[in-house]
Amino acid sequence: MTGQPSQGFSTDNNHGSQEPPSLKSQRAAKKKNVSRRGTAFTKEEDLVVCSAFLNISKDPITGVNQTSGGYYKRMHDYFNEHKPEGSNRSQIAIQHRWALIQKAMNKFCGHKAAIDRLNESGKNEQDRIDDAVKMYEKTEPFTIMHCWRKLCNEAKWSNKFLELNNSASLDGMSSPPTQGHAESGNQNTDTSRPEGRDSAKRPVEVLQRLQEKSEKTEQMQDQQMVEILSRKDEKIKIQRDLFNLQKKHMKMSVQQKKKENAIREKESEAHLISAESSIMSIDIEKVPPYLKNYYLGMQRQIMERRGFSGPSNNED
Repeated sequence: MTGQPSQGFSTDNNHGSQEPPSLKSQRAAKKKNVSRRGTAFTKEEDLVVCSAFLNISKDPITGVNQTSGGYYKRMHDYFNEHKPEGSNRSQIAIQHRWALIQKAMNKFCGHKAAIDRLNESGKNEQDRIDDAVKMYEKTEPFTIMHCWRKLCNEAKWSNKFLELNNSASLDGMSSPPTQGHAESGNQNTDTSRPEGRDSAKRPVEVLQRLQEKSEKTEQMQDQQMVEILSRKDEKIKIQRDLFNLQKKHMKMSVQQKKKENAIREKESEAHLISAESSIMSIDIEKVPPYLKNYYLGMQRQIMERRGFSGPSNNED
């Protein structure tokens, strides 16, 4: 019949170009699995990742049977609770970003420790930080100063730094893939292996060695303090002996001065007696008339000073 399409044919001109549903779903799934490079982490996101590390605890002994994915899941949960507005990061992205931060932090802290050991005079803390940055950037740019400033004074990072430098099998020390691969992974997929019992015990052994070293240091400090106090006691004794010697010397000096004064007084008295004897031995009758009254007066004073009555002043 005219005006009606034949059975089994479609009036849609695009029917011949349509693909079977199964092929379309396969291509869509393939397109969905294509890795896409994510945007770089911002400083605000980095700081939240660092805060997640500081706030999420992980005991390597009790957590032996727990995969590291559980630890990073808690970090990811913390990140989602505190992330900046507009941020959307997967668990794998957080895991690998933290691994990158750890690696860079460990390298920079090593340079900073080497600079501190030089203890160059005339340089302050900021100068030493600048020198460490220059040393780091001889091989690559240092882009996580904001992370270092947040973690450098944290005791938990100090412990982690010791672990990273004393154990080659701790979490986060394997070379992390690029950020693009991190973003493309499944959030629930955990490619990390759980820590072994031996590797879990290594941080404890490190802490034990540090404890032993700390005890030895305290013993040395105690011994040094005893020596210092002993030296102080010896110094005090020397000062006391010196003071007593000076006191004795002063006493002897005073006595010597008294003796010298007594001798001078006796010498003066002897001179006075000699002078008085000369005056008293003068024959008044033989002196000139104008000196007669002078010698009579002198003789009278001498007699009175000696407790005798003076001679009469009668003239012949």
